[in-house]
Amino acid sequence: MIADKTRYKNARADEREIVAVGDSHSLRCFENHNRIADSTFYHGRNRLDGKTAFKLADHDRRVQKILSPLMDKHLIFCFGEVDVRIHIKHQHIRTGTPIESLIGRTAKRYTEYVRQLRNQGHDVHVFNVVPTGDFRGLQFEGWKKKLTYPFITAFAERQKYTLLLNRQLRQYCDAGKIPFIDIYRHLIDDAGKRREELIYDFSHLNAKTADILLEHYQF
Repeated sequence: MIADKTRYKNARADEREIVAVGDSHSLRCFENHNRIADSTFYHGRNRLDGKTAFKLADHDRRVQKILSPLMDKHLIFCFGEVDVRIHIKHQHIRTGTPIESLIGRTAKRYTEYVRQLRNQGHDVHVFNVVPTGDFRGLQFEGWKKKLTYPFITAFAERQKYTLLLNRQLRQYCDAGKIPFIDIYRHLIDDAGKRREELIYDFSHLNAKTADILLEHYQF
């Protein structure tokens, strides 16, 4: 009960009208921004870290608790990178389902859940899946040792899955009248990799992403 009261108090006190909700990218892309509250602001930690777009609906009870004090906010939903990095290829190997079908199912299931939330009155805007990182270097090697799953998706595969998933998200969002934040082209260089000045680490973009979003998208 005390935590709930604190959450509502923080929501009322915070003058920022936009809140990022999602996996770890919803923290790093918007961290300590003056106009967008990152995903840790109301709870002290990211309560949806590591969650996939495909299975987000399975965590509805947790999502509802996160969103309960945010009815008057614009919400940026930031999911999909974990699907690209792990879920899609793992399911392809396990079931033999074609990659394109898995990506289509992911986009469909995710946007159906977002539409449900919007029908409940939540102003959810779907953020494009962020460009994949290089997953190299000492920091990455330390992170990799802690994994409980095989990391087997190569850069070219992740890049392809990201582009396909963003394309599907755009189509399903358009069909469902869900606002889609597509600033992907502003986050990559001519080679299709993350812009150097936006790199936080081997996986994440930094909070300059928030400025780019506000420059190219209106709520």
